[in-house]
Amino acid sequence: MLNIYGDFEPTLHEILDDLMTGINDLNTDYQNQYHESLFEHLNGRIKSQDSMKQKCQKNLPLTPYSALRENRDSIGIRIVCNFIDNIYTCINSLEQMSDIQIIKKKDYITNAKANGYRSYHLILAKTVEKLDVDGTLIFLWRVT
Repeated sequence: MLNIYGDFEPTLHEILDDLMTGINDLNTDYQNQYHESLFEHLNGRIKSQDSMKQKCQKNLPLTPYSALRENRDSIGIRIVCNFIDNIYTCINSLEQMSDIQIIKKKDYITNAKANGYRSYHLILAKTVEKLDVDGTLIFLWRVT
């Protein structure tokens, strides 16, 4: 059976673990300074093989390049905050992380969708020192 992530699947797990640790550290620092939590829940996942294959089959070949470069959600993080102000504080904190770059922001809080959906979406890139699917040593992994 084809592994859509190829030899890069272990790297996905490393990146997810590192992100979760970094974001939890942000929360701990915030708690130490303000005596309250920055967020209430933090979840992370690596998109399942089947789900990524289905996504690629819509218009891309079933290759690690498609899964890791063309699609932007091999790794997903969900942060749930109790207060809207904390969402923006959390985003500002993420922007200060030295190995994180914000690629795209979608603010559905300020600009709610017509159906009432309210959320904030980010596409992040995380710099890691690993070989990437292009063969370069240091690269950016995209995270949604």
